[in-house]
Amino acid sequence: MKRKQNFVLFLLIVTAVFFIFGCAADNTSELIAEDYKKMTNDDLLRYYYRLNDEIEKQEKQSGPQVGIGIGGFGRHTGGGVGVSSGATGYTAEELRARQIDVRMELKKRGLTP
Repeated sequence: MKRKQNFVLFLLIVTAVFFIFGCAADNTSELIAEDYKKMTNDDLLRYYYRLNDEIEKQEKQSGPQVGIGIGGFGRHTGGGVGVSSGATGYTAEELRARQIDVRMELKKRGLTP
């Protein structure tokens, strides 16, 4: 019975991790998929600022987080407390590379962000 509880808990954790990383990757892939060379000057500036915002959002350090959970399975109940530093540990390397490309395109067009 204990094995089943551990297995179900493991599956829930794995699913949550995939869900979190999947949501973070969607916005990045949308931004990377856009063709910045075909954009007008105004659209290119907006795109540059959207890249900046997404980089800040993904690399933002948040404060400490505390979580409390109570659950039961069958006749057994349990609880737990978790504390995390809140750091994502993720760097937006793809977005930074695209940001450099866009900055160079802006320079070619004589625009300054």
